[in-house]
Amino acid sequence: MTPPHRDWSPFFVLPDGKRAPTPRSASTPVGIGDRLRAAAFAEIQAREAFSWAGSRYPDAPPRLRAVWADLAAAEDRHLGWLLRRMEELDVDPAGRPVSAALWRSLTSCDDAETFCRWMADAEERGRQAGETIGAALADVDPTTARLFATIAREEVAHIAVASRFFGPDPRA
Repeated sequence: MTPPHRDWSPFFVLPDGKRAPTPRSASTPVGIGDRLRAAAFAEIQAREAFSWAGSRYPDAPPRLRAVWADLAAAEDRHLGWLLRRMEELDVDPAGRPVSAALWRSLTSCDDAETFCRWMADAEERGRQAGETIGAALADVDPTTARLFATIAREEVAHIAVASRFFGPDPRA
């Protein structure tokens, strides 16, 4: 099943197969903007994937579908925080292209468990990046640093969903 097309505005999304440009130095305003943009676009992709999964996987128990709806709301809250910070810093979400590779990978999963585990992996990568960026920006932009750190802490609960519903990861 091909996932429906999503409206990714206000972002400028590259065609499939194209890679987003490497972020610029985190010690510069444009580099901070690059990190905010990448994180915000990851959040919108996660929000849309959680929302989509709720109606996509017949093998997902009702409680998991409810958790996915809650997680979609949490991702939307994170997106809002990031977009507000971008507005405060005059960062254009469409100022540099982004890739929808995360969306494509998540929506290619065949069943609820695979989706959960792939999402947990993506959330863990996001958590690690948030901690790293938060630490890197602590002296340069403490407000943005705190935002990344807060989101990283909240991702821990998102990561735990796969284990809670499907047990320990057999890939570990």
